[in-house]
Amino acid sequence: MKNMLARLMGCALMFSQAVIAEVDTTTEAEKRYLIKVAQELKHLDELAAKAATNADPDARVTLDYVALRNDLQEMRRALEAHLQKPSRSPRKINELAFAGNTPQ
Repeated sequence: MKNMLARLMGCALMFSQAVIAEVDTTTEAEKRYLIKVAQELKHLDELAAKAATNADPDARVTLDYVALRNDLQEMRRALEAHLQKPSRSPRKINELAFAGNTPQ
């Protein structure tokens, strides 16, 4: 679980650095790395689904796998949208709910 979260944090860091970059186009090298990040996010989503099926439903403390998978999918969708049509204008994205930020 710690390894999966570390990979997620690394992907998020790489994603944020790519989005913040002050460039008009995505270089081929950057594009290859961003495609790899999107693939890793898909793999992490699959791992989260498997972990959810193996979780103890009677455990006192459980991870919100639905929120985790939604966050992974949202990051992947944002990356894929950027790869399809890069834009310098800010985009509204949904707030990630993984860290317990459930709407009240």
